[in-house]
Amino acid sequence: MTCYSCLAMQLYRKPPTTVRIFDRNDYYSVHGDDATTASREVFSSISNIKKMGLEPNRLDYLVLSKGNFEILIKKLLLVRRYRVEIYVPEGSVKGTDWSLKYKGSPGYLSQLEEILGEGLGASDETTPCLMAVHIKTDAITKGRLLGVACITSGDYQMSVTEFTDDDLLTELETITVQMAPSECLVPTSDLDDYKALKKVMERTNVTVTKLKKNDFSTEGLIQDLNRLLKFKENQQQDANAFPETRKEVAMSSLAAAIKYSSLLNDSTNFARFRLVTIQADCFLHLDSAALSALNVFPELGDMSNAPSRSLYGLLDRCRTQQGKRLLAQWLRQPLRDINLINERLDVVELLMNNSQLRLQLHEDHLRRIPDLQALARRLTRKKANLHDCYRIYQAIKRLPALLQCLAEAENATVHSSLTEPISELNEDLGKFLQMIETTMDMDAVDRGDFLVKPSFDEQLQNLSKELEQLQSSAEKELNKAARDLGLDAGKTIKLESNPQNAFYFRVTLKEEQSLRGNKKYTIIDAVKGGVRFKNSALDNITEEYTSTKSTYEKEQDIVVAEIVGIAAGYSECLFCLSHILSRLDVLVSFAVASTSAPAPYCRPQITENLDEFVLKDLRHPCLEIQEGVSYIPNDVQFRRGKGIVHIVTGANMGGKSTWMRSCGAAALLAHAGAPVAAASAALPRLRALAARIGASDAEGKGHSTFMREMIDTAAILRTATPDSLVLIDELGRGTSTYEGCGIAWAIAEELATKSKCFCLFATHYQELTRLASIHPGVVVNSHAEASVVNGQLLLLHRIEPGPALHSLGLHVAKLADLPESIIEYAEAKQAQLEINLFDVETAVESQETTEGHKLIVDFLRKCKQIQEANVCDELMMKEITKLKQELLQSKNKYVKSLMG
Repeated sequence: MTCYSCLAMQLYRKPPTTVRIFDRNDYYSVHGDDATTASREVFSSISNIKKMGLEPNRLDYLVLSKGNFEILIKKLLLVRRYRVEIYVPEGSVKGTDWSLKYKGSPGYLSQLEEILGEGLGASDETTPCLMAVHIKTDAITKGRLLGVACITSGDYQMSVTEFTDDDLLTELETITVQMAPSECLVPTSDLDDYKALKKVMERTNVTVTKLKKNDFSTEGLIQDLNRLLKFKENQQQDANAFPETRKEVAMSSLAAAIKYSSLLNDSTNFARFRLVTIQADCFLHLDSAALSALNVFPELGDMSNAPSRSLYGLLDRCRTQQGKRLLAQWLRQPLRDINLINERLDVVELLMNNSQLRLQLHEDHLRRIPDLQALARRLTRKKANLHDCYRIYQAIKRLPALLQCLAEAENATVHSSLTEPISELNEDLGKFLQMIETTMDMDAVDRGDFLVKPSFDEQLQNLSKELEQLQSSAEKELNKAARDLGLDAGKTIKLESNPQNAFYFRVTLKEEQSLRGNKKYTIIDAVKGGVRFKNSALDNITEEYTSTKSTYEKEQDIVVAEIVGIAAGYSECLFCLSHILSRLDVLVSFAVASTSAPAPYCRPQITENLDEFVLKDLRHPCLEIQEGVSYIPNDVQFRRGKGIVHIVTGANMGGKSTWMRSCGAAALLAHAGAPVAAASAALPRLRALAARIGASDAEGKGHSTFMREMIDTAAILRTATPDSLVLIDELGRGTSTYEGCGIAWAIAEELATKSKCFCLFATHYQELTRLASIHPGVVVNSHAEASVVNGQLLLLHRIEPGPALHSLGLHVAKLADLPESIIEYAEAKQAQLEINLFDVETAVESQETTEGHKLIVDFLRKCKQIQEANVCDELMMKEITKLKQELLQSKNKYVKSLMG
């Protein structure tokens, strides 16, 4: 490790979220603060860190083996969402100069695939996606126009959209949830808009990378797109023909993403990409709070992999990696098209009812399908080898049996959406099978070697014959050595080979004495398995064999490159096949998860009717599978004219939050095309699902529980519509009682009267139950049943109509083993406060009654005096109208005096 000042310069001026690694051929090193980061990630301690150099320039450093290097890269990129830079030495003097060779970030992994292979991100539930966002403020209207671009290199797709957004950037958050980017590029700016954008990305766990404003320039973008985009046969070969290129702000974001991901530096990207518009309205709108509240995905860093921890974990019975990725995408992008939803449900229902078909697909066919998307990408990038080609060959060979299995279903939806497209692709890939069968040595495959048939190439055939002759010569030498040493060839003395020593003889330690003093033989080593040795003749054969095999391998590499080049022409078909098989995998996964549940799932009925939302015997799919749980189902009913907002009260732990989460999970799964954990489900086609459930601070972001509640609720109030489902739990608990109650009341009333959305609103503020009488037919009360038996709290976990009569908080405190003295003092204090409050309310009500009575009596007395005056009817009506106005003024003065 030389030139410490050089290393120090390399480490100068970089953010702590970027880690620099130095490649030293046999090992890797990390320095300075990066050494601490790396040591904690790989070894969970800093004891491995050492010092290099002399004072005052001593520097921390950490040495990593290749295995630990790969562990570090994956943790930094996929878990920590950091950026990585890898430097290699340059110049004739080792270590005197370093240059950046590879770089990677959460949204850009292409360069690091060269060192880590396809394993990078293969276990991740999403294909890495890079997002870029540019915000343009209209000078006249002051409106925010957002241009968003996403590049998913694994799918060769560019997606763009352009829209106006509110102060909280709620539409951007919806798109971020749907696209699930790993990294977001933004121009360097101090504008408040970008501060709001950063908050959105923090909530959705997306790394933000700032770029220079010049990087968002669209100069030369059309020429770049002309090279990257794949045009149809009869399509004009000009990117200007795409309507997406007219979205100027979105195009500036796309330009930045293309530059950042260095797509033009890799010729394998040319004529590969598709340019599409992000259709956010095609999917159910979700935000990060809803994903978290409904436990859609496992929490970051949760290594338990327990199915009950998330909806994704529950439903993930997928057999393929591409299926797992698609399942995650479907849960982030639940559909809004009823026909598309029913198409998925048709297949899942068939699989649920046909156990033989379901088991054949799940246990036999799908489990043998490799990650075709990753393999197709390796073919495209010319990084594939014969083993990869053989894995694709095996998958295609299984297609006829898979098609036969699907054909037996005799279902129109299965035929049109699965069987027919797979059959067409199978025909297109027929020549791929022929090529592999013609070129690969299938006998060698049985031995675990992936080689080209020697007969395929004349030079390979000649070299193969030479190798066979040398093998025969080596065996003759074995026989000679056996006779010379008086041993039995093939038994007490054997001919073996390995990549390091090629051919050598081996005898057991018991026979080692026969070699002693024999100068014809040279001992290589003595190990537990025996003594390895050779003679000059075998040494010559070994040298010639090694040289010939090296020539054979070089010649074979040329042939393999040609095979991979031809196979790359089938990558488009393989991408399509991967998509269809992943779709089948997810649908089978839905069916397997549904049929293995403790109680049957039902097929949801989704309609355009916004008047009813009814779930019968609803259960929470994750909770009911927990060991030792006997789940109590409940109904959810929304009917316009009878009640669309439920004010839910009841004891803590009574089941309010679980009931709400069950409702949200059912709505999400139904729109994703999955069965629902209920006896029956009839719900309208929703536009959005919003939730504010759970209490937790966000210290890193400087947000208290109350602040998080207000941020999430503000977004809900801006976006809630009659075709939205809103779930709010315990709003307003982070501030004073009366202030919290006032906020909760105002928000609940706003949702009921203006948003008119379907809403479950759980609260401990009993005052909110009055809303049902103020807004009959809109707001209804529901409560979680609980009883006190012999002084003990009994939670029934049943949701029934009407408000809860008691909060039962003290009984919950008893369950938590609070000291008895505390409980008794709390009961006394509660009684005292309730008496005081009752006295105040009674006094106010009494005062209101007395003053009101005086006003009414005075009004009636004056009316009687007018009547006794025997004036005409017209004058009498004028006088009475005047009295009414005086009465209203007196009332208003009285109300103001009370408020003052």
